[in-house]
Amino acid sequence: MKKGKMIILSGPSGSGKTTISHCLLSKFPELKFSVSCTTRSIRNNEIHGKDYYFLSTSSFISKIKKYQFAEWEEVYPKLFYGTLKNEIFKIWKSNQHILFDIDVKGGLNLKRQYPNNSLSIFIMVDSVNILKKRLIARYYKNENNNDINIRLNRAKEENNYAKLFDFVLLNIDLYQTKKKAIKIVSNFIYDK
Repeated sequence: MKKGKMIILSGPSGSGKTTISHCLLSKFPELKFSVSCTTRSIRNNEIHGKDYYFLSTSSFISKIKKYQFAEWEEVYPKLFYGTLKNEIFKIWKSNQHILFDIDVKGGLNLKRQYPNNSLSIFIMVDSVNILKKRLIARYYKNENNNDINIRLNRAKEENNYAKLFDFVLLNIDLYQTKKKAIKIVSNFIYDK
């Protein structure tokens, strides 16, 4: 089986990576979204098997013990995310390339495992205040200030890893950031 390519989008929560991933999926029919597993609760409008595979903590840990993950991470305390190996192979078997919208350490783990056929893009914002406003807007009904502060502290840590990615996109103007992402991915997929 000839392996396809993988595009890894990472960045702090609230950086815009999910919005950019939706844009890329709409522009490139040869891209297929990799559905990750998580132990977090399902949010409004999310669909099991489309947005995430929502697992219990015990089920997630069982999959870890059985080496079923290509990568996994305890992103926040008692909150796990991971990519199943069979998800990767299923997409490649269908002759498509994979798009990941993934946490920073998970993205770097995938980059290390598949260095020759992966492109990694780090999405960041130019200030913690902007990120805080985005997080408050996104989570105002579901999370308290402590949860948002945990995400902000993690974002500061994650920004330190930006230099390890192939590209860093500063998401100030979403339209421009999308254009840059489209160009980078196009060049990678079509080897320009």
